[in-house]
Amino acid sequence: MQSLRFNRISICSESEQKAYSQTFHQRKTLFLGGNSTGKSTIVKSLFRAFDAEPTGDLRGWDYSAIIAVDFTVDDIAFTTVRRGDLKALFRGQQLLGATTSSSRWNEIFAGAVGFHLQLMDREENLRAATPSMFFLPFYINQDGSFFGNWDTFKSLKQFDSSAIPHTLEYFAQVRPFQYFEIKGRERTAKSKLAELEVEAGTLQRTRLRLRRSIKASPVKLSTVGFEKEVHELAKLATELGAKQDKVRSELVEGQELSRQLTDQIRLSEAALREHEADFKSVASATAEQGKFRCPTCHAEHDASFHTFLELAEDARELYRLKERLQQHLVSVTERLVRARRDSTSLRVQYLEVSNLLAVKRGRRTFEDVVKSHGADAAESALDAEIASVQKMATATAEIARGLKIELELLMKNHDADEPLKVFREAFKELLVVADVPEFSNAGTWKLSKRPTDSGSPGPRSVVAYYGALWTVMKSAESALPSPIVIDSPNQNAQDRKHLERVMGMLASKTPTNAQVILCAEDPSDAFKPDQVIQLDRDRALLESSQMDDVSARVLPLVERAVAELARVTV
Repeated sequence: MQSLRFNRISICSESEQKAYSQTFHQRKTLFLGGNSTGKSTIVKSLFRAFDAEPTGDLRGWDYSAIIAVDFTVDDIAFTTVRRGDLKALFRGQQLLGATTSSSRWNEIFAGAVGFHLQLMDREENLRAATPSMFFLPFYINQDGSFFGNWDTFKSLKQFDSSAIPHTLEYFAQVRPFQYFEIKGRERTAKSKLAELEVEAGTLQRTRLRLRRSIKASPVKLSTVGFEKEVHELAKLATELGAKQDKVRSELVEGQELSRQLTDQIRLSEAALREHEADFKSVASATAEQGKFRCPTCHAEHDASFHTFLELAEDARELYRLKERLQQHLVSVTERLVRARRDSTSLRVQYLEVSNLLAVKRGRRTFEDVVKSHGADAAESALDAEIASVQKMATATAEIARGLKIELELLMKNHDADEPLKVFREAFKELLVVADVPEFSNAGTWKLSKRPTDSGSPGPRSVVAYYGALWTVMKSAESALPSPIVIDSPNQNAQDRKHLERVMGMLASKTPTNAQVILCAEDPSDAFKPDQVIQLDRDRALLESSQMDDVSARVLPLVERAVAELARVTV
């Protein structure tokens, strides 16, 4: 297996116009600083550059910042760049790929580092393992790795429960690399076989029910009669549609007439009110002066009987007009009620005929076909379908058997017990070094089982467990596939004695040629780093002074990736 090593991380925040860049030693690098000085930010950003999202949020952090990581895989130089959903990989100056798709990025990453593990997702689909799975055994995250569950990265639950055990077995070589690809194909074949068997069973039950149904109701369907029925239904639907249009027109006209009559009645009532006010005004004026002056034309009128008679006649005409309008409105309202009732009835009939016509025209039901052509034709069709499904099931079962035999032959020449033995012996030894009472079942401890001790021994047993993983993974290959990254081993407030034990264990029990990146609050005599990076500033990792240098390196890479994504030549 190829070996990846980190060389440098560069972070560039365009919104803050600040940046940070730091190189890593090829052996032991120590980030030293108190809380909130940026240790976790650096290592989390390191993995985020590969689209592996560590558990634990970074408060106040610019998640849109550009992250670039220079790394090597067996001495071949690569650079990965990420901005938001955009991810790109360069080999030297050559752009290998740019994408916003996680599945496509998994393929690009796997090709670069030689990580060809296939895992089952929760929908029983075989998929390429993610960068999170690649880094999983080698990163101790202070926010997700010191507990009983595998919560180092956020995206682990997209795979089924076998994913983590298979990943660890892959790196530890409990089974050969080819095993996992073949096993995935076998699981896919078995899943398909189960679906085909269910389908065949359903078809057979359907055939049995049809036999019973046909015997109970032997109906024959004439094709000519069926076509005639469809024609009549279509004609009826057309007639009903025309009637609906006519009724809709009547409704529109009736509603408009009703509105006009209502307005006219309102106007006549207003005129009557004005006439009554005028009559009272004339009566009042003539009683006092014996005559009155018209407010409109200013003509004078006497208070004769003739004058009041004309006014009374006008009032009667207005009352008669109002009554005629009201009678007309009642008649129009009655017609509207009838039209609405007819419209509802026609709509129901039209929908019934349309639905029936859709069934008759678009598809004859399976029952109609059976009753039209008889049991023999139906059973022949079912028999052919059942035979086809059973043929596919037989072929799939043969594939599954062949893959099972291939797995057995592969494991026949592979010692699966030796890696587990190395792991368990290392685990027991490291528990002693970490001053943790030996577990009674340490001799049968599963590779994917995390310690669940509480209190002070908990973090030490977790580090011992990881140390055992690194030991067996190193023994399986000449070098570890990934750098070891540990974020703050001083969990649960370890006392100085136990902290020194943990630091000493990290110093002495990690593989000799492994790259180790450690984050700690205080130095330790037991862990002697090759490079120390002191972080002192509170929540101020990025600096304005580094912006020009970092942006000059990373922005051209982002621009090339965007251009590639847009298929534009730069």
